[in-house]
Amino acid sequence: MTHAGQNTNETALTPTNVNGTSFGKLFSVPVDSTVYAQPLYMPGLKMNDGLVHNVLFVATENDSVYAFDADSNLGADAHPLWQSSLLTAAHGAGSGATAVPDADTGSADVAPTIGVTGTPAINSATNTMYLVAATKENGVYFSRLHAINIITGAEQTGSPVNITATVPGTGAGSSGGQVTFSPLWQNQRPAVDYYNGYVYFGYAAHGDKNNWHGWLFAYDATTLKQTSVLCLTPNDIGGGVWGSGSAFPIDTSVSGGRMFVVTGNGGWSAPPFTASTDLGESVIAFNIANGKLTPIDEFTPFNYASLNTHDWDQGSGGLLMLPDQQGANPHLLITVGKEGRITVLNRDKLGGYASSASSNTNAVQDISNVVGSGQGFWMTPAYWNGNVYLWSGGSDSSGTPNKGMLFKMNSGVLDSIPDSKTTFTAAYPGAFFSISSNGARNGIAWAAKTDQYKTNGPTVLYAFDATDLSKTLYESDSNPSRDSAGPANKFAVPVVTNGKVYVVTRREVDVYGLLNGATAAAAPVITPNGGTFSASQTLTMSTATSSASIYYTLNGSTPTTASTMYIGPITIGSNTTVKAIAAASGYLQSSVSSATFTFSTSRCSAPSANGINVCSPNGASVTSPVSINAAATVSGGVYRFEVWSGTIKLASVSNSGVMNQTLSLAPGSYHLVFTAYNTAGTHVYATRDIAVAGTSSAAFSLSGSSFVIGWRGGAIHVPVRVTPSGGFTGQVVLGCSVGGPSGAVSNPACTISAQPTVITGSSSVTGYVYVTTQTTTTLGNYTLKVKGSAGGLGSSANIPFTVK
Repeated sequence: MTHAGQNTNETALTPTNVNGTSFGKLFSVPVDSTVYAQPLYMPGLKMNDGLVHNVLFVATENDSVYAFDADSNLGADAHPLWQSSLLTAAHGAGSGATAVPDADTGSADVAPTIGVTGTPAINSATNTMYLVAATKENGVYFSRLHAINIITGAEQTGSPVNITATVPGTGAGSSGGQVTFSPLWQNQRPAVDYYNGYVYFGYAAHGDKNNWHGWLFAYDATTLKQTSVLCLTPNDIGGGVWGSGSAFPIDTSVSGGRMFVVTGNGGWSAPPFTASTDLGESVIAFNIANGKLTPIDEFTPFNYASLNTHDWDQGSGGLLMLPDQQGANPHLLITVGKEGRITVLNRDKLGGYASSASSNTNAVQDISNVVGSGQGFWMTPAYWNGNVYLWSGGSDSSGTPNKGMLFKMNSGVLDSIPDSKTTFTAAYPGAFFSISSNGARNGIAWAAKTDQYKTNGPTVLYAFDATDLSKTLYESDSNPSRDSAGPANKFAVPVVTNGKVYVVTRREVDVYGLLNGATAAAAPVITPNGGTFSASQTLTMSTATSSASIYYTLNGSTPTTASTMYIGPITIGSNTTVKAIAAASGYLQSSVSSATFTFSTSRCSAPSANGINVCSPNGASVTSPVSINAAATVSGGVYRFEVWSGTIKLASVSNSGVMNQTLSLAPGSYHLVFTAYNTAGTHVYATRDIAVAGTSSAAFSLSGSSFVIGWRGGAIHVPVRVTPSGGFTGQVVLGCSVGGPSGAVSNPACTISAQPTVITGSSSVTGYVYVTTQTTTTLGNYTLKVKGSAGGLGSSANIPFTVK
């Protein structure tokens, strides 16, 4: 388990066909938050829809996990094969669970929330994904280990488990000679490892805040019982395990397995190893036989104290375990950190600490002059065919740009200067390389440049000749209308497999591949194409590609084929940014069309004291769309301003005391509650009772297709279409129940996994019902009963299904 960043079984992508003409962006899929965890790919899985898919698994910082068809986003594949929220009771969370707000940690390193940060691991033999998720539940913080069934998205038996630990120590935050693991201050940054029936993972910090420590854990993969735990600085502070999110390399040639971990920050104490040994700023080897974490060897830089003082973490970059080399030291390990030094170690004898030395004389090689001091590495070196690939990210404060570099190995010795470099630079955090090849042929070095993450600029995907980085094969910003990726999210690692490249960005995953001669669908034409208006506007959309469907958003987000499909004119009466794409079988997804609509209306004046002025609606009887024009004052500033009707939130704005928008409401009576509050929880309220008039023909209907759950214990997300008629607009709220045969045991259960979006025109919208079964569920025919309500209107649908 070298984690060398290479896929040597890639036969479709070659240096000949990866270019701006024949290679580009195929499509994208949306997710609900930022993504730091690397996507995982599994081929040929029979999923709970009964079909075989190549599947891409994605985990987000909102504690969501997705399973997408890895090859298509059209038709049924426009939506995830399954989506699981780890914030629900079905996944072990308590009521009111959220992902952890970054403000709670005092650091925006992972933002805006912390959910799943470390890359999961999959045991393909049991179809189980292991991951760690952070939650906040009524003011209490949790870190849980989950074992997820990758076919259904459900928890495996005994999952999840709450991660806890207390060890002897007098370090930061200790009490009574004990150090206790903190799920708030610890950051589960490195990837999860699965090996030989056990799961291994580690923790660092959020911006070095508070009394934090590096921790390592081991769990039995079947029972989820904790088998070992180690605090890496029990008598100090620090010892964080970051590795830029990489997993721990494991030498499987050693009986029981030998795992290597690199740490940053913290104190160090010389072996022999005991439970009180501090292991900051070091590379440590662990014997992991039988799920234990037994330190057996270590390397500590000669200048570890200076590294600690400058915050030049040795563990900012991950470890590369090389395949066996020729020469005196066949078993090598490479470590890189913030200082910018490249250190090659003998993994059979790491070297310990060279006291009073002026360089790492205890290492096989110590290369210190490639980049300036402090202009270091936030990535894991990659290896392919005798080459090592590195990209320095510069300082995280100054962002000094640096070039990607290739170093050749010669008889077990790393060249001390780069043999080739990229022709351009990337600032902090640099880039990760991923290498694809067909054995020793057709090598391509892929990299995702993410240094625009602070300015919301796009990720840029690059491909280089893996034998010479000065030869650029492809860059996604050369044809931005076709190939531009989503907003950059630092530390993205390109995943290359089966002829495609998957790149995570902020709130989406972009999929690149061979175009096979396909052209892009014609971009939608939006009429009118935006502007400033004093009255509501009815807009239409069209595309010159006759077979294409148009998908759009009204909140300024980038649309995908999972967005609302356009089927007729849309009425807009409030400030709105409309974005639309066209997609069709045999075509590439079109570029995004955008139109911004601004409405000039007078605004309410905010009250001088705490309170809310509601200027509209200002009468008891109104028609839809309903104009909302209100202003709030809350001491300390307005954090959220919301309008509710019962348990339904109709509108909200953040960090503003002004609300000026329109709502599409179904005919009926509403008790509107306006509320605004500050960050301290101070609330102000106002109410309005209104009756929304409608035509006598306004209505909506529900429909869905029959389905099959192919095994007991299976589950499925069922789409329910809501179709308006007679001028109906508004929010339809779904509810569900399941009817079964007489005498049935363990009837299937249902929950609403996604309410339909608000109907603003004549287009249908879709909600989703999650239907689950148990292993004891009686086989047979059942009925999913779905009811919808909106104001004084209602509708229902009975959808038959079978459990086989």
